[in-house]
Amino acid sequence: MMMVEMDKVAAKNAVKALALGDRIVFTLHAKKRNPAREKFPLTREQVKNYLIHGVVMEGPAPDMKEPDGWKMRLTRLRDQEKHKVACVLIVDKNVLVITAYGYARRSR
Repeated sequence: MMMVEMDKVAAKNAVKALALGDRIVFTLHAKKRNPAREKFPLTREQVKNYLIHGVVMEGPAPDMKEPDGWKMRLTRLRDQEKHKVACVLIVDKNVLVITAYGYARRSR
């Protein structure tokens, strides 16, 4: 049964708990990368760290495709890194990663 409301703090805590338990699923779209469009690949470990330490920037909002799902966008700005993860929290089940990418390369 879907919760009536989900705030950013509750969503973040639920995503973090599932990510810590490695209950992360990637869509086919999330597995594809497009460096030609300035979108660079993230490893599974990077995505997991962003789910654990990122900040909910957009959402959570009820997901239209997943009855118990809450879609959101997380970001984590670290020195010389800019990454985004769009996901659907399926409460008490898993985090479905829709897309995850870095949109700026690190300077070396």
